[in-house]
Amino acid sequence: MTKIAFIIHGKARKKQFLIDEIKRIFEAPFFQTQILETQFEQHAILLAESAVAEGFSYIIACGGDGTLNEVLNGILKTKREDIKLGIIPKGSGNDFAKTICSPASLSTLKASIIEQKTKQIDVGLAEFVSKEGQPTLRYFINIADVGIGGVIAQQLAEAIKIFGSVITYQYFILKNFLTYTPQQIKVIGDDFEYSGNIMNFCAANAKYFGSGLGIAPTADIADGMLNAVAIGEVSLLDYLKNFPDLKKCKPLKHPAIKYFTSKTLFFESTNQFIPIDMDGEFVGFLPMKITVKPQAINFII
Repeated sequence: MTKIAFIIHGKARKKQFLIDEIKRIFEAPFFQTQILETQFEQHAILLAESAVAEGFSYIIACGGDGTLNEVLNGILKTKREDIKLGIIPKGSGNDFAKTICSPASLSTLKASIIEQKTKQIDVGLAEFVSKEGQPTLRYFINIADVGIGGVIAQQLAEAIKIFGSVITYQYFILKNFLTYTPQQIKVIGDDFEYSGNIMNFCAANAKYFGSGLGIAPTADIADGMLNAVAIGEVSLLDYLKNFPDLKKCKPLKHPAIKYFTSKTLFFESTNQFIPIDMDGEFVGFLPMKITVKPQAINFII
């Protein structure tokens, strides 16, 4: 019998329909399922840890990138290497699913589990200052970035997304391009050093962020490397001109945008309140060290 735990964001779209579908598709005696709902921030970390301790070998995040991040952290805290992680994208931001080509439906997920379709992928490990001002560690699976992305993540956490995630993201991006002041930072990689005023600086394991913006076109989730993208002093007009290529996940040709690859990244700034966005969530502030952890998790594809 295959034991599968589904961790559902407490505010997931059409939550009850999803729960009913899980019970119908993953029926006994072939599957033993457990359905868990998050009730507060970082609850999915605790739920994932508990599910692993109870012997569930498949853990499925039903939500967005933030829910997936928490489930990932819960699994990796157990140090169990045989756990398979999956996602059913049901959040306001579902960017990692675009890179991994994960099953989009429960029926497809069931087929992937039966056929054991999984892939060993990398994750990033970040050491930074938490929102409470304490040194902390956290894994990320998609992208960690600093600058305007962190500000937008802060605002999105309090926003009511009545027009959907894409329009809401774009509204806050456009709004902050008009108000955000580029910040001075230094980033040191394995074979590069970047220093200057930035709108944003991304450490990308995967390709997309911001609800469908292909910021790291050459990122590979299984190459043991991070793609670093420096976005210097660019204007709102620059953003609008490059928006079509961003949506198509094409490299951007602009003198203020630079691409690097590295296994480690060190971020520092004289401004101690530069916010960090990690997998779509505001998590804390600089300084920050990021290290890639190759083939750290077995993901269902």
